[in-house]
Amino acid sequence: MQTGRIAIYTGAKEITPDNIIPILREAILEHDINSNRIQFLLDYDAGIQPIVRKNPKTYRPDIDCECCDNVANEVTEFNLGFKWGNPITLVQNGDNEDSNLTEAIAELNSCYESQNARQKQQELARYVEIGGVGYALIDVNTEYEDGESYFTYNVLDPRTTFVVRSTAYSDKRIILAGTYIKDKHSGTRYYTCFTKDTRYEITDGIKITNGKNKGKTKWGFLERSGEENPLHKIPIIEYTRSFDRMGCFERQISEMDNLNLLISDFTNDVEQNTQAVWHTNDVDFPVEQETTVDKDGTPHITEKVRKPKSGEWMQTYTSADGKTPIVEPLAINYDYTGMLNNIQSRRQIILQKCNVPQRNDNSGGSTGVAMSDATGWSQAETAAAKQQLITDGCKMEEIKVVLAAIKLSNNVNSSNPLLKLRARDVKPNIKRQKTYEMSTKVNAMATLISHGFSLKDTVDAIPFFDDPNDVVARSGEMVKAYQDSIINKDTQNQAEGGDGEQSPNKDRTMQDLSDQTENSPVIDKSRTDK
Repeated sequence: MQTGRIAIYTGAKEITPDNIIPILREAILEHDINSNRIQFLLDYDAGIQPIVRKNPKTYRPDIDCECCDNVANEVTEFNLGFKWGNPITLVQNGDNEDSNLTEAIAELNSCYESQNARQKQQELARYVEIGGVGYALIDVNTEYEDGESYFTYNVLDPRTTFVVRSTAYSDKRIILAGTYIKDKHSGTRYYTCFTKDTRYEITDGIKITNGKNKGKTKWGFLERSGEENPLHKIPIIEYTRSFDRMGCFERQISEMDNLNLLISDFTNDVEQNTQAVWHTNDVDFPVEQETTVDKDGTPHITEKVRKPKSGEWMQTYTSADGKTPIVEPLAINYDYTGMLNNIQSRRQIILQKCNVPQRNDNSGGSTGVAMSDATGWSQAETAAAKQQLITDGCKMEEIKVVLAAIKLSNNVNSSNPLLKLRARDVKPNIKRQKTYEMSTKVNAMATLISHGFSLKDTVDAIPFFDDPNDVVARSGEMVKAYQDSIINKDTQNQAEGGDGEQSPNKDRTMQDLSDQTENSPVIDKSRTDK
C-alpha cells in the first residue's frame, strides 16, 4: 500500500560544509523510497496496473484476460483540468491604489508568461496530483534578451529532487534542497544542493567539488567549502497536494485493483463461453483408420475418432433403448446483469471517493445548485478550495524567491517598479471557472452593484475575473456613475409623488434557492414524493 511521501527531517540547525555530507547521505535513503513510490504512481497512471490474484486461475487457465479500466488516469485528468486548468496569476493584495504597484504586478505576470508558465504549470501539476509533491526552480536569467523575463522558472522531477527540514525550528523550515542527475554508464550521482547562503556541488554523496579548498579528507579527497548562493534564499520550492503528501488516487488503489479484477473475470467468462468446451452424451463419433510406416518398412494401423470441425454438421440418432443424445457447450451459469451492475457501481464509488463529479444527472428534476450537489460538483469544489489554501502558500514562497532574483538581475532598470514590489503586496489568484456558473455570477454581481455595493467588494466576493484590481481600476468610475444614476432616479421619483414601493417580484432581481425547493429532492427531501 502507498502511504504518501516521506517528509525528510534532520536535527541540525544549519547546514555547513562539515555536516552536509552525512545529512545528505541520510536524506537520500528516504528520498529513494519516495522516488520509487512516485515512479509506481506514474506507471499506475500510465496504465501499468497488474491484475492481483490471491490464487492462480485454475479453470481454463489457457484463457486469462487482463483488462485495465484505468480510472486513475481519469481522476488525474479531471484534477489537472479542474484545479489547474486556468493559469495562476498574481493580483494586488489589499486596497492600495498606487499605479506603480499595479504596473509592477502586471509586469511580473508578463515575466511569468515569457517563461511559458502556463505550460510548466501543467507539468508541475501532474507531478503534484499523481505523486503528491512537485518542485520548481527559480534563478536569475543570465541569458536575458530584451522583452524576456528577468528570472527563469523551471519544473524539477520529484524523482530526483528533495528538500530537508529542520526539527530544530518550530516551523520545521527547509534548510537544504537538492536535485541530481545520474550518469547512465557509471551510475554516479551529481548533486546540486542549496542552503540559504551556499550552493554545493557534490559527487555521489562523498565530496564537495566547488568552492574554496580546505585541505583533504581522511579518504584523501580535496575538501571544499561550496560557493555563495547569491539569492540568499533556497531557490527550490516544494509544492504539496496535501499534508499527508498523497496523490489524488493513491488511497483508492486497492479498489481500482479490485475493479480491474472484476472486469478481467467478466471478460474471461465471455471469452470462455465464446470458446466453450463441448460436452456430448450418448453420441458415437465415427472412427477412422490411419496407416503409418516405420523406418524399417513395417506398417502400423491406428484408429482415430473423427470429431466435427468448425462449419460442419453433426447428425445424431435416438438409440434403440430410447436414450436421447446430448450435444451442448460446457458453460457456467453467470449473472451477467448483476456483474455489470457491480462493475458500474464500484467504478462510480471510486470516482466519488476521489471527488470526481458524474458526467450526467441521475437525480431526476434537479437544476442549478441542486444539480451541483447531486452530481458531485459541490464536493469537488470543496476539495479544490481546501487544496487551494496549500497551493497559495507554496506559490507565495515561490514569489519571494522570484522577487529576490529580480532584484539581483543586472538587466532591471533602476526606475522599474518591480524593484519596489514586496511579497506582501501580491497574492495568487487561482480561478476555477465553470461555464454553467457564469450566468449566476453575473446576476449576483449585477444585484450587488444595483443595491449599492462597491465594485471592489463585489469582484472580491465573486471570483470571476483574473485580476479584480485591474477591473476596479478600469471600470470603477463607470460603475460609480451607474449607481449614482440609480440613486438620482429614485430621488426624482419620490419628489414627483411616487410612493417608491415595489412589488415583491420586482424587488427580487435574481434567482435563488426558492426556485428549486419545489423541483429538487436533493435540497428538500420532504418533497420527494411529489
